[in-house]
Amino acid sequence: MDLKNETGLTFVELLMATAILALTMGAILVSYLRCIELSEMARNTAIAVQSARSKMEEIKSTDFTQIRATFDNTGFAVTGMSARGAIDVDDTNAEMLKISVDVSWKQKNGRLLGEDQDLDGAIDAGEDVNNNGILDSPVQIVTHIAQLL
Repeated sequence: MDLKNETGLTFVELLMATAILALTMGAILVSYLRCIELSEMARNTAIAVQSARSKMEEIKSTDFTQIRATFDNTGFAVTGMSARGAIDVDDTNAEMLKISVDVSWKQKNGRLLGEDQDLDGAIDAGEDVNNNGILDSPVQIVTHIAQLL
């Protein structure tokens, strides 16, 4: 019997094939998990945008003279996820208010999106990273509202 003519896999070849298969499956699993995270982020972003738009519409329907007193430096709840909104009213120009509505949230994996680290809707020490006086976030709506004469 001649061993050189026998066909089949050696143990080393089988080990190499198993290692390649394991690496491929690991890469597929990592890609799958990333897709789940991106799906959650897209869902949360959509909820945050809708919540910010709704709050901005509420502000727009408020009497101009009451906007600052009612909404400046206030927070609001966002339903459907671990999030909090923040409102800033800049009245540097008395006849035109600059309104910023931001929503910060925490993903299920613990990643925080936005500067509001404790999700309380207010600027606390160390949260305003760029020192612009408002809590910035990937979901931020800014508008100007003028007083009608």
